[in-house]
Amino acid sequence: RRAALRPCLDWSERRPHLAGHLAAAIACRCFELDWVRRRKDSRAVILTEEGRGVLEAALPGFRCDAPEPVSPVVRKPVPALA
Repeated sequence: RRAALRPCLDWSERRPHLAGHLAAAIACRCFELDWVRRRKDSRAVILTEEGRGVLEAALPGFRCDAPEPVSPVVRKPVPALA
């Protein structure tokens, strides 16, 4: 059974976010109002300037940092099997 609201740590970015029914409903509404947009070919989202202004006004202490640059994954070569 899905929780209404709980903290969650993103598995790939290792950044906290909210999960659950309430979090999903809030996210859905933010997309409908164009406060948040999806990035093409990515799970990442973009907070629009309008969204940032509304959330800052509605949520005291709200702050959204600029996204951290994504570093390329460096893979070690796999030794050949003998």
